[in-house]
Amino acid sequence: MFMKHILVLALGLIICGSSFAQKTATTQKTMTPAEKKAADLRKNAVGGYIRDSRYRPIEGVEAFIYLGDSANTIIASGYTDATGYFETNSVPSGKYTIKIVYPNYKNILVPGVIMKKGITDITLKCDPPAADTSINYIFFQPKPVEKVKPKKK
Repeated sequence: MFMKHILVLALGLIICGSSFAQKTATTQKTMTPAEKKAADLRKNAVGGYIRDSRYRPIEGVEAFIYLGDSANTIIASGYTDATGYFETNSVPSGKYTIKIVYPNYKNILVPGVIMKKGITDITLKCDPPAADTSINYIFFQPKPVEKVKPKKK
């Protein structure tokens, strides 16, 4: 009798388990052009690390993204976290000015930032400035690697 109860219980568990394990077929919704554009915008961002000269993260730095070369229209902004990382989302491709404001209210202005798809890296390793400063975007762009030809012996 006891074995019969165990057998019925085991059979019941197997049946219940298999019904939960079945996968349901899902259909993927087709995005409208507006939804597709919004999804593409979320992929574009400006981000990076703000650290002092000893490579310690600086928390509470705010990065403002301004349209074009002016400092009039803010497109996006973000704060650095405990690791010194900041990131802004929904930045369409184009040319921008980035203003990085430190907790001492001094700032670094980076004009002429070319935003493309993906995350544009603006990483700084310097102590907070004593006065407002401007840095050219060319210093943030990756340097081309020169191919070195092996010497013939």
